[in-house]
Amino acid sequence: MTDVWKDPEIIDFVRWLKVQGFRNVRLFISSRQSLLLSVQCQRLKSYEYGNTGIYFVEASWEESYCCAYTDSLKDREGIRRKLTGTAGIFDGRDLPEDIIESRDYRGQRWREIDRDKTLHILKCAEAAALSSKTVDFVEVCEYRQYEETVTLIDGNMNYLTDDDGDLSFTVRVIAKEGGSVAASTKLGIVKAQDQDAFLKTACSLAERAAEYAGYALHAERIPSGTYPIVLENCVMAELTGHYLPVFYGENLTHHTSALAGKKGEQVGCRLLRLIEDPFSVMGTRRRRIDDEGMPVSEKVLLEKGVFKGILYNKKSAAQAGVKSTGNGFKPDAAADSGTSATNVILLSEGETFSRREMLEACEGGIYITQIEGMFAGADTESGDFSLLACGNRIVDGRVSSAVNQFTISGNICGLWRDIEMIGDDPVYRLSGSACAVSPTVKVKSLMVSG
Repeated sequence: MTDVWKDPEIIDFVRWLKVQGFRNVRLFISSRQSLLLSVQCQRLKSYEYGNTGIYFVEASWEESYCCAYTDSLKDREGIRRKLTGTAGIFDGRDLPEDIIESRDYRGQRWREIDRDKTLHILKCAEAAALSSKTVDFVEVCEYRQYEETVTLIDGNMNYLTDDDGDLSFTVRVIAKEGGSVAASTKLGIVKAQDQDAFLKTACSLAERAAEYAGYALHAERIPSGTYPIVLENCVMAELTGHYLPVFYGENLTHHTSALAGKKGEQVGCRLLRLIEDPFSVMGTRRRRIDDEGMPVSEKVLLEKGVFKGILYNKKSAAQAGVKSTGNGFKPDAAADSGTSATNVILLSEGETFSRREMLEACEGGIYITQIEGMFAGADTESGDFSLLACGNRIVDGRVSSAVNQFTISGNICGLWRDIEMIGDDPVYRLSGSACAVSPTVKVKSLMVSG
């Protein structure tokens, strides 16, 4: 499905729709390549390649909006029946607009890899994890890559096309000692074309996974109380990703966001900066246009803790009387465009600190390495959260005995205000169609229920 606007089948299909009486024609075409390579016990576990595509057709029929989706354009009569059958049903959707100028924004993310060399790197990473005396088994050791290409074509065969994708390594290890069992997962973006860098990153992540699984052994319960907290980078990235909807225009308009009515107010500490950067290599969601064909751009959401930026798609922007910010993304190809983000990155407005420095400043506190229950226990409307957590006591500035089966509770704005130190170790986590990036942070305190 490369260069689909040149595909004779698509050109003929668009012309055929117009002959049938459809107007305001627009095609949304999504194609995806994916590759998975994994090892286990020093042997190839799986090698999978996939290539899929879907077409979402929008038009007007007798001045009413209509739409249909399909994985093939061959059954034209079937598509025509679907289109006419939906006419007038989706009254809230706007008729598709013509594309002013054709543009190709693709970065061609796909990388052809050397399978044998990649297998060698994965085996080395697995061996690095197994070198820890407490690691019993490497459950996951895999390389993934994907590229998704999005193309919009109007009835005049004008087009906009963009792509998105990443190359990542994931490792999950199981540690055992006595009767205690613990697990740890680490993942990161890799440069598969640079074999030396890929090997270094994969082995480093494997060693860290082994280290953190070891930290979690022989976990005990902790007394309830208020504790100073260090939130590991992956935990803060997960929290950041979950609370992205508080910045979405429709939620602010309908007062279903914890930030409703707080534009311009101090909602976090003065160290805190939160941006959306669709071009950052720290995240995996790099785009030039959104799924509505609007240009994306870097935006400041929080500046020195002040709520600055709101994210809009076309519909929510029209409701607010402003322009779209280029945040109209489809949760899937067949759905209407909602609001989402590209890469949202938590940064420090000032100095950054190493993990060691934050641990030394958090004596008697808890280093939280994992949270659970996000969808049930974290409310984007109120900002409140109550989450199951695992981690370790901090003693003498170091990660000490493991603690588990405790709950942390608070409010996202309260957490933002209580951030005292921001780290220098950003990692990413995917949150729906968005990517959240955060370093480790030290928080003044959180309520802990043991």
